[in-house]
Amino acid sequence: MMESRITWIISVLFHPLFITLYGLIILFHSGLYISLLPQNLKKWIYIIVAVNTAVIPLSLTPFYLYRKIIKSIKMSNAQERIIPLIVNTFLFYITYYLLTRYNVPDVIRVYILAGAVTLFIALLISWKWKISLHMLGIGALTGVIFSVSLRYNIDFNLYLIILILVSGLVGYARLRMNDHNSKQVYVSYLLGVIIAGVLLYYL
Repeated sequence: MMESRITWIISVLFHPLFITLYGLIILFHSGLYISLLPQNLKKWIYIIVAVNTAVIPLSLTPFYLYRKIIKSIKMSNAQERIIPLIVNTFLFYITYYLLTRYNVPDVIRVYILAGAVTLFIALLISWKWKISLHMLGIGALTGVIFSVSLRYNIDFNLYLIILILVSGLVGYARLRMNDHNSKQVYVSYLLGVIIAGVLLYYL
């Protein structure tokens, strides 16, 4: 019983809808040049990102359930994820557009764009295979932090160690809850690391 509760808490805390915000917090406290942005601008960025990547997707869940687009909040069937992923990908692109329009620093815009591309690839894969969105998300964040560290020559070792440990916990939780098999967990994580990492390094 205790183990089930712990795995559930881990899955909720590191739900993919929250991962983008966690990454933004890390970037703003990383010592990178964006740490020096005015507080009002940081607050505006936080609000835009939070509303589009977390609040709106969460608020749509009752509608998805009511319209039987999904059978449960777990979205156990890969096909159930298609419409939510389409919506979330669109919201990420809207966020990217807004940030671009107001000349937000490149690293933040590319970070959001990487999220949009990662979601789009998850959408394509979900037509045929059940990808782990939890592992894709935490993998993408790990790839982002690693690439930013390399590109800007910043010591992110502590963040990377924490992210790798968290990734292990999330993977363990998804396996123990029988939501995914080991192949889905490992492949999803590597996809996230590679896709987001490459985009952040080269764009």
